[in-house]
Amino acid sequence: MRILHISDLHFWTITCNPFYLLNKRLLGNLNLVTRRRWYIRQERADSFIELMEGLRPDVVLVGGDLTTTALESEYEKASGFLSRLQSVCPDIYVIPGNHDYYTFESQRKGRFEQYLGRYNPSSDQAVCYRPINDTALVCLPTVRPNLFSSRGFISKAHRDTAQKILREVRERQIIVLAHYPCLYTIPEYHTGLTRRLEGALPLRKMLGGSGRSVLYLAGHVHVFSHRRDPVYANVTQVTTAPLFYEKNKQPGGFTEIVTDKDELKIFPWTYDEGWTRCRESLPAPA
Repeated sequence: MRILHISDLHFWTITCNPFYLLNKRLLGNLNLVTRRRWYIRQERADSFIELMEGLRPDVVLVGGDLTTTALESEYEKASGFLSRLQSVCPDIYVIPGNHDYYTFESQRKGRFEQYLGRYNPSSDQAVCYRPINDTALVCLPTVRPNLFSSRGFISKAHRDTAQKILREVRERQIIVLAHYPCLYTIPEYHTGLTRRLEGALPLRKMLGGSGRSVLYLAGHVHVFSHRRDPVYANVTQVTTAPLFYEKNKQPGGFTEIVTDKDELKIFPWTYDEGWTRCRESLPAPA
């Protein structure tokens, strides 16, 4: 079985409507005008769909941040892209990222649920489990709107629910899908206090204490990494590069996961004048 993990698509729209800028979106829009629009290459969506037509994955997991400031126009772009992708791969699972809940207004109006809810395994931001052939998929909600920061959060109740699921699933392979990484600092990235997941340490303890082999998939940090947890050897984390990224010679990409008997093989893909599959990645110590 071939599973693809894509994340941080960041479809964007620059807005000049002052009524849309009476919140955190003002800062996000300024960042978009001055910086982000130059290295989020939305036009690569077409080439990615063409690649999928040949690759024919069994499942696509989308790790959040499909939008930039959670505008309706950005959600329309994201929804259109996923509709095209679903014509190639019907089995798509989507969780929100912090940019999809960028403002309290976007959460209050249920914009993510309105446009992308049909792809979300849990419509009420709860932990959920889905069997995918011989693999268990566990989706963790880790996002909430913030006034200024981009911090994530996972509650004790959600950790307890996930722990119960891990105890009960019969599949030998377990994938945990979240937006935020649970490792704060590794050689590939560092998450500062305003960008990290609150509750990550007890989450790692819970995953490690489960005794199950867990592949933890995340986005958010805009770089590919593949590291084994330094404390809990049964937990491996993969962060995926942003799909349409191109910044300072740091290519965008996605992650291919191939199930092979009792193991999951990891292959990063990058974009450099075309999509390229890299050699198999092996987990390094964190």
